[in-house]
Amino acid sequence: MKNYGELSPSEAQALIDSESACVIDIRDNGSFSDAHVTGAIQLDQTSVGPFLEATEKESPLVIYCYHGISSHSAASFFVDQGFSSVHHIVGGFEAWQKAGMPTEKA
Repeated sequence: MKNYGELSPSEAQALIDSESACVIDIRDNGSFSDAHVTGAIQLDQTSVGPFLEATEKESPLVIYCYHGISSHSAASFFVDQGFSSVHHIVGGFEAWQKAGMPTEKA
């Protein structure tokens, strides 16, 4: 049973705009540096602990990976950690770019 939402790129952008959602990129360093969702933070095994300690559990999260596959398990992980508003982008960063949504370089 999943307790997280699935958003299209435009739905994700609307949530980011309306609720100042925290955008989490779980791709590798090189991919993140090349381009990422505007305002996203990159989390990996070393940075996830401090993020969990510093972030309010009520903060809305929008998670993405390359194609929207790994972000399913990442979304479940954040739900398991007690976050109440967790979403992932269907199709991942590839869908985000295809939709012409805003990106930036590191």
